Amino acid sequence: MKKKEKIVIGVLIAITIIAIIALIIMNSKGGKSASKENKTKSDMSYELEDGTQLNTSSKLNEIKKFDGMEISNIQITQKNNVSLLLAKIVNTSNTKQGGYVIDIKIIDKQGNEIKTVPFLVKELEPGETTQLNASATFDFVDAYDFVISKKEW
Repeated sequence: MKKKEKIVIGVLIAITIIAIIALIIMNSKGGKSASKENKTKSDMSYELEDGTQLNTSSKLNEIKKFDGMEISNIQITQKNNVSLLLAKIVNTSNTKQGGYVIDIKIIDKQGNEIKTVPFLVKELEPGETTQLNASATFDFVDAYDFVISKKEW
């Protein structure tokens, strides 16, 4: 082999080794960001890829009943220090319900109150549905459950 051929082969081997090292580094970084989607904040929530924390408490799958109404499809998320509780409210009674403020007492797994959030429930005809959309600038994404009561004035 001529000297030039040896140099070309050496350069090709060096380029191949650098490319392999670069692929290994990129794959290890990609694995870290992919695993971020399922990164657990606690046993009550996990983090989505965009940084949103999603509550996974099984108690949120239960239908909550109060004053002739039912709350279902409950979801709690938190992003950028704003927590959001979304749910569906249905008037299951035979009379108009709502038109008042309720207190949503958010509790942790030990039954301790995290915070109470007020929410105005509009007046609902029998069978009518509305969306509960309560937000707060504190983190309650790790809530285990919540209790609803009429606001006492």
